[in-house]
Amino acid sequence: MVTGMGVAAGSARDKSAFAGMCFAGKGSIRECSVFDAKGLSTAYVGQMEDLEVPEDGGNGRFLALLELAAQGLLSDAGLSREDIAAFGRRCRMFFGTLIYNAEPTRRHCLAKQEGRSRESSDLARQNHFSLSAKKLLGVKGQATVVSSACASGTTAIGMAMECIRSGICECAVAGGVDSLAQSTAYGFHALKSMSRGVTNPFDETRDGINIGECGALFFLESLEHAKARGASIMGEIAGFALSNDAYHITSPRPDGEGAYQTMKGALDDAGISPADIGYINAHGTGTEINDSMETKAMERLFGEVEGEIPVSSTKALLGHAMGASGAIELAAVLLSLEQGKYIPMPNLANSIVTAKNLRLGSESFPLDAEYALKNSFAFGGNSAALVVRRFAANGEGTA
Repeated sequence: MVTGMGVAAGSARDKSAFAGMCFAGKGSIRECSVFDAKGLSTAYVGQMEDLEVPEDGGNGRFLALLELAAQGLLSDAGLSREDIAAFGRRCRMFFGTLIYNAEPTRRHCLAKQEGRSRESSDLARQNHFSLSAKKLLGVKGQATVVSSACASGTTAIGMAMECIRSGICECAVAGGVDSLAQSTAYGFHALKSMSRGVTNPFDETRDGINIGECGALFFLESLEHAKARGASIMGEIAGFALSNDAYHITSPRPDGEGAYQTMKGALDDAGISPADIGYINAHGTGTEINDSMETKAMERLFGEVEGEIPVSSTKALLGHAMGASGAIELAAVLLSLEQGKYIPMPNLANSIVTAKNLRLGSESFPLDAEYALKNSFAFGGNSAALVVRRFAANGEGTA
């Protein structure tokens, strides 16, 4: 069960503001002021507004996003650090990220190239932020850092669910954080994956991504644990699938077979059929090949379902937050199910999706869904999917 969330994205510093931003179709994509974007195909990025950044060896933005998400999580879950600490080793942390330490690494490499002295210690502390996260939240149990490219956040949340379901732990903090980094932007520019303007997933005019940044953390616990502490339950992680088709180091398999198997696996794990899904939060990066293959996979799995299934990509509003994208998109899914509203893609004009029962829209509309599917498809063939269930007072579930 999901009993708390903390989010930091765009202008939003709590879930209420985040919901308002998403349902209104107001995104965080704007001209970058974090680093020099000269030479990139676009200066547009999904940037957190008015972020107070401490100087910490170049990781300040990451740590600022982490702190905002952690504070929001504690408040929303009705917990203090001391409360979580009292759970002892029964509470673990699962953290997805891709970009942490990117700026210190860039500085290190530049110094080496220019023959200047450099600090190697930063490169030996790639995961030290997990200690900061545990301290912020009071977690005493094991911390697992997941870095499976852009499926990291979704994978971390799925792993937390599985550990709770199997009885390894009773509760967990799970999610992801990634911040804007110049090296990431130029990396995607070199791959010719960047949009020339604002990304437009699943549209015929799509031409690439806008990189983004965000933080999103969740408190997951068994139903028994949640009831025992009188927690307010906002939803359930009902199914999870993880796979890797090893097709290519950066490109997805064009026919969408890997994506299809991952989505089907998540539905099988939840014990439901395609007809039970009432909303799909797609990976939807806005690149030519990713959106094409994901469309093929969705149409293959859901195309024969009777009734309408809304589909959208939150990256149309937030950009692509790398390893944290699945986490912030889970927040969007939970709020969409809870409030009964569709999250629009405001720039969508000519959808590439041909299945008549898959509905994509540029404006919000009422949504009545019990189950939603959250997709993440990443470099290296990494794929992860979650089935999310709207909570009912008499609901059953484990995480």
